[in-house]
Amino acid sequence: MFERYTEKARRTIFFGRYEASQFGSPYIESEHLLLGLLREDKSLVNRFLKSHAAVESIRKQVGEQTVIREKVSTSVDLPLSNECKRILAYAMEEADNLSHKVIGTGHLFLGVLRENDCFAAKLLRERGVALGMARLQIGSSPPEQPGHSPKSPGLLAGYTSHRLLYNWRAETLILELRASSRIVLPTRLFVRRKGAEAYEQVGSPAEDVSYESPVTCGSHPVVVFNSLKRGKVGADWDGTYSYHLDSKELKLCISPQTLRLSEAHGRLWIAELISLSEDALTLLVNIGVERVVSGGGVMHYYLAKVELRDQQVSLLARLLDTRF
Repeated sequence: MFERYTEKARRTIFFGRYEASQFGSPYIESEHLLLGLLREDKSLVNRFLKSHAAVESIRKQVGEQTVIREKVSTSVDLPLSNECKRILAYAMEEADNLSHKVIGTGHLFLGVLRENDCFAAKLLRERGVALGMARLQIGSSPPEQPGHSPKSPGLLAGYTSHRLLYNWRAETLILELRASSRIVLPTRLFVRRKGAEAYEQVGSPAEDVSYESPVTCGSHPVVVFNSLKRGKVGADWDGTYSYHLDSKELKLCISPQTLRLSEAHGRLWIAELISLSEDALTLLVNIGVERVVSGGGVMHYYLAKVELRDQQVSLLARLLDTRF
């Protein structure tokens, strides 16, 4: 659903998710999205709120009128509330009405204002921001450039962004790039620290190797990802790696030879990484387990936990009636 979003608009959604997690909210609400907007786009602050003090007053008011719960892990993919879903739909309408091909932070700002009864819209109206005035100003400004097109320094031609993560400890964006045909071009990972102009590629993988399905956590400057090696037919899991965002050290965490499951099995491979625990010691994964039967083997897929210290697998649930 975010294919039309600029990089700044995508980061806004991720910042909104972070704000929701800090308040312990089970959903990304309109006020979290607004805080994400104000964090990401300083031009909106300067144009409509005029001062940093106004942003701080909004944050304070959100805190005062929110029931604070236990913080949610930043690795949890919190869903959008119904209000936020409508805001995103309004943002798309605003972009279409302005004949803009991409959806930027300005369109999200208008979407917030159009959701008239939401908390975020009320906070903006209290500070003198009106929909008509905002629409006129945003419509008269040049549209944002599509951030998913790899035109930023350091990125590769022929790719578009597939997954965007943010590591708060290292203040670093983590970008997974995929080509339209993964058979032709392998998946690549790039990082960009706060304040840096250019992206840097993670490692120097061979032409037949893909780095993909990255995960990170909020308390350690690390990203963990899968490595797949293309063969004549499909691709084989080549191991799971970690990349230290400060030291730039790349190391193999799990190999097909060291991954351990106590139950009887044939082949064993990690299909996708789902999340990384806050202490960076445990992975949640989609894992394939070959069950040996008469005449061959049958592959079953499970939600599983993998301890990075000893590479021991604990199967949590069989993945039935779901295609991956």
